[in-house]
Amino acid sequence: MKLEITPLDAPLGAMVRGWNPKAELSASDLGILKQAMRDHLVLVLRGHAQPTDKELVRFASRFGELQKAAEMFGDLNPVAEILPVNNLVKDDGTPKGTGESMALEWHSDYSFQAVVGKESFLEAVELPHKNGPRTYFCSQYAALERLPRATVEKLRPLSAYHSLGDNYREGFRDKREYASQGAEHPVILRHPDTGREILYVGKVSTRHIIGMPKDESYALVKHLVDHSTQPESVYAHDWQVGDFVVFDVLGTLHSRDAWDPAERRVMRQLSTMWTPPAREAHAAA
Repeated sequence: MKLEITPLDAPLGAMVRGWNPKAELSASDLGILKQAMRDHLVLVLRGHAQPTDKELVRFASRFGELQKAAEMFGDLNPVAEILPVNNLVKDDGTPKGTGESMALEWHSDYSFQAVVGKESFLEAVELPHKNGPRTYFCSQYAALERLPRATVEKLRPLSAYHSLGDNYREGFRDKREYASQGAEHPVILRHPDTGREILYVGKVSTRHIIGMPKDESYALVKHLVDHSTQPESVYAHDWQVGDFVVFDVLGTLHSRDAWDPAERRVMRQLSTMWTPPAREAHAAA
């Protein structure tokens, strides 16, 4: 296949055309996409035929081992690697998927686990007819680079505790599994693919900085997220049906608007897995 990659007129992101879901992704094409992700962090694949579940899993698994997300959240999906993200309900009123129609604040996928997300893949199957929600992305590489050097050095020895919180308890089929969802991660991580440092703090699941008083911890997390998500640093994606967005989960934060719950929004999501080290030995920058 002939992949055409065009940078977006935005702080990050690129448009990718020419992907054929029915074709095996060659080593050369995989290399092109990985390099484009290193360069742009967010890739919008557009203009292709709709992939089957099998084709989505085949494509995403070329980037790494996939999370069994549907099993984790107890969603009814025969393909465990594909998380149905939608606001649909069954006849008894229980959700068919994960997400509902609420806004989702800035986060990094699966940071609440010891095994976190590395890349994520999100496809738009069905969208609201009006006022469809945007998805927003910002670079955690750039966020770290914009911090004063003295601040970075203060952050290096710190770790944060990540969990989903009680608002997400009902999303888990097994409440014992929910109770186990929490992990500590360094505030500054080194990306396993790029070798570059990132700021690993988000609003949804970063609960507190380990060993820091509650008020001071809250203020620091809020400051770091606000710093990362300054409007001039954010790419806002306006979805079209069929869009398949591939993004560097570690190197970005993302968020989502709310929408009218009477309007249907159906997405398919997959994520690769990576286990961060408990503590990294950082060389002086």
